[in-house]
Amino acid sequence: MSKIGGSGKVLSYSDSQRQENSPPIPRHRFQKSGNKEVYETKNTENAFVMRVDMAGCSASSFVYKAEEDKKVHFSAHEPNMPEYGHDGRKYEGTVVCNPMVFEVKEAKAELVDGVMWLTIPKIPRTEERRIMSLKRC
Repeated sequence: MSKIGGSGKVLSYSDSQRQENSPPIPRHRFQKSGNKEVYETKNTENAFVMRVDMAGCSASSFVYKAEEDKKVHFSAHEPNMPEYGHDGRKYEGTVVCNPMVFEVKEAKAELVDGVMWLTIPKIPRTEERRIMSLKRC
């Protein structure tokens, strides 16, 4: 489960940031270019964006749902291929967001060529809201 904290930062790590005792992120040994991690997250000025490799999955098997103003669930499955003795892979996950920072109900996701793209927009911050926050402290 990925979590997005109050600052809007995602708790995922690049190789240089990973703790020593963390298991390695699996790599695709036949991939020759591009980001080699099975998922990638970016926190832009306007949104949280997540890419997840879901190899073999079609858009017709892909489902996502925003829930409780703070969670987005997603899943997809690869078809079984009994002629190869392959049961098909199933993918699913949940992203938990801070409802004070992200508009979870406005989340959009799509599966394109076996890659899921999830975008959760941020709530626009106004100067008035920042001033009110400072007065409370």
